[in-house]
Amino acid sequence: MDGIRSASLLLFLTILSACSSKSSSDELAKELQTVKSWTATAHLVGDTWMRGDVPTSYAKQTLSKTQEELQNEVDVLSQKALAQNRTTLVVQLQRLQGTVQQMSKALEHKDARAMQRQIQQLSAQEESISNLAKTAGLHL
Repeated sequence: MDGIRSASLLLFLTILSACSSKSSSDELAKELQTVKSWTATAHLVGDTWMRGDVPTSYAKQTLSKTQEELQNEVDVLSQKALAQNRTTLVVQLQRLQGTVQQMSKALEHKDARAMQRQIQQLSAQEESISNLAKTAGLHL
């Protein structure tokens, strides 16, 4: 009877561990999806500002909110990410924040060329984060 109980406990712990690991991956994928969403928001507002379709004040507010939300994601993901991916992921997100900050500066100076450069940088960073997620086995 003790052997059966031990085997059952071992099986339960194995299943619990697998569920916990999957749950952690799901949470990480959800957080990265949020990052992707905010990045798309920054991209869209930059593009629409360059076309003159949104006022500068709206674009500034949106980019400011994007920076705030990306910082929240850096905080959350630095705690949730797997150890081997944590540093890489946090560095990528900090670069992304820097790009959004440079977009804000381009807005302040009403510099469409600088904005275009930052949007191109943003696209490259979006790709890097997607590739990192794929490498970690996450589906966004």
